[in-house]
Amino acid sequence: MSTPKFIKKMAVLVAIEATAGTIVVPVAADAIEVSDVTLTPIEGDEVDQGVIRPYFGASENVLVTLYRKIAFSVGFAGVAAKGDLPGWATLLRACAASCTNTPAPGPGAGTVFAPVTDGIESVTIYAVVDKQLYKMAGARANVKAQVDAKQIPKWQFEFTGSFLPVEDMGAMPAVNYSKFLRPLGVNALNTTLSLDGFNAACNSFAFDFGNSVVKQDLMNVDTTEITGRASTGSVTFRNTSVATKNWIEMARTSAKVALTLKHGQGATNTVSISATRAQIGKPSFSDQDGIQMITVPLRFIPSDAGNDEWSIAA
Repeated sequence: MSTPKFIKKMAVLVAIEATAGTIVVPVAADAIEVSDVTLTPIEGDEVDQGVIRPYFGASENVLVTLYRKIAFSVGFAGVAAKGDLPGWATLLRACAASCTNTPAPGPGAGTVFAPVTDGIESVTIYAVVDKQLYKMAGARANVKAQVDAKQIPKWQFEFTGSFLPVEDMGAMPAVNYSKFLRPLGVNALNTTLSLDGFNAACNSFAFDFGNSVVKQDLMNVDTTEITGRASTGSVTFRNTSVATKNWIEMARTSAKVALTLKHGQGATNTVSISATRAQIGKPSFSDQDGIQMITVPLRFIPSDAGNDEWSIAA
C-alpha cells in the first residue's frame, strides 16, 4: 500500500526570472505564506480524434497544449518597517506591476506598485506537496483583492505557467516567512475608504487587476502572456441621502472620481490602494441588518499618460 501524501504539508516558493521561461531555483526567502490553494497539475486543450469505426464508441483525445495553474490567497498586510518589501511584492510584479522601493531611513521610505504595459516580469514557481515538486516556469497571473468587514483581507492570485514533469524530493524545502505579517481584521479601527471625498460606511471592497492571461503554445513558442488589462472593482456601503452624494446621477454621467482604501492605521503594516479616475457604474441595492446598502461598481481609467489607473503602497 502506498504512503499517503498529506495536502497540508505544502510549500510554495516564487522567484523572479531573469529571462522569461528560464527556471530559477528559489531559496527559503522566496517562500510565500499561502492559503486557499488550488493546484491544477496538468491543464491544456484536448482535441477529439473523431475516428469513425463500424461500431459505436469514443475515439481518443489528444492533449494539444500543456500547462499548469495554481491559485492561492495571501494576507493583505504591509511590512514590519518602512522601506521593507512586502512578502507579496514578487507576486505583484508577475501581475504586470512595477515595484518602486525607497529604503529607510530616507524620506518617503516605502514601496509603491503601479501598472505596466511593457517589460512584464515572469516567475518560477515551486509548489511542493509532501515532497512532490510541481514546477512552473514563465508564470504570470491576475490578482484580486477582497477586503470585507469582519473578515481577514486577502490577495487572491491565479498563476498560469509551463508544464514540467512532477519530481520526487528527498525532503520538503526550507522556508522563511518572516516577510509576511499577520493581516489585520477589517473594521472601523483598521480600515478606511474614501470615494469622491466621502468616507463611506463600507461593508466590502473588491479590486481586480483585470489582466488577460493567455497561454501561447505554438511552434517554437511556449509562453504565458498578459495581453491586456481592464481593472475594475466595487464598493458596498450604507446608502446616503441625495444631498450627501447622488450616486445614481454620478452613474448616469459616468463620473470619474478619486478612491482611496487604507488598511492598517499605524505607521507600518498598512496597505493602501488609490485611484484618481475611478468611473462610477450602475449601483444596486441590498439589505444588511435592515439597513439599505448600495453597491457601486468601478472601472479604473488611465490618464493620457497611461499606466496610472491605480497605485498600491505598502
